[in-house]
Amino acid sequence: MLAIYLKDQHFNPPDDPIYYLLARDGLFLVKRTQFFEAAVPAGGIPWLKSQEPGVRLTAPPIPAVLLLQAVSFFKAVFKRYHSEAVALLAWREAPRAYELVIPHQTVGGGHCDYEVREFPAGLVRLGTIHSHAGLEAFHSERDEADERHEDGFHLTVGNLDGDLTMSCSVVVQGYRGQIPPEHLFSPYPIPWAKLPPEADWDEEVAAKVTPLPRPIEFGT
Repeated sequence: MLAIYLKDQHFNPPDDPIYYLLARDGLFLVKRTQFFEAAVPAGGIPWLKSQEPGVRLTAPPIPAVLLLQAVSFFKAVFKRYHSEAVALLAWREAPRAYELVIPHQTVGGGHCDYEVREFPAGLVRLGTIHSHAGLEAFHSERDEADERHEDGFHLTVGNLDGDLTMSCSVVVQGYRGQIPPEHLFSPYPIPWAKLPPEADWDEEVAAKVTPLPRPIEFGT
């Protein structure tokens, strides 16, 4: 077996002719001969057992009623501005329950930007739920770029004007994994017939959702 060293601020290269070095950039095999000294990427350590990437959910199921509230909000925004919208998924430490937070956001068509603010003590941000307006639910390149540095659940709801579609994922350290919605929500299937009225969100939409300014049209 070869020694494994950590390249931290106190690291001094040892005299070993061959060893593993774990650095910020990954695992390397360092080798010295009378002709060269090299550090090359190492795909793994052969005498250790393999490990597949994966996520095991330990959180309690998200109440389906919370998703229904989010979709009702998305529909209210879609009806008024025909655009995407976003809600934040949070966890209230006491009484240990999920919560929906609507941030201030600017929307227009396939565009949705929202304010990132610190949550108060006792409220933990767990991820996002956002709509794709009239398009099918999926995680776009922009979604992946926006979410890559935010560990947590990231859910997309699409086809707001028809049969709803949904895509659920979890992001950890920039890696994304898909989650079957039946593993995330309770009860499942989602009781879509119990969707709250869109009008319940009229005040929230007026207070927190700002449409992008219309482009200026010049006459010919």
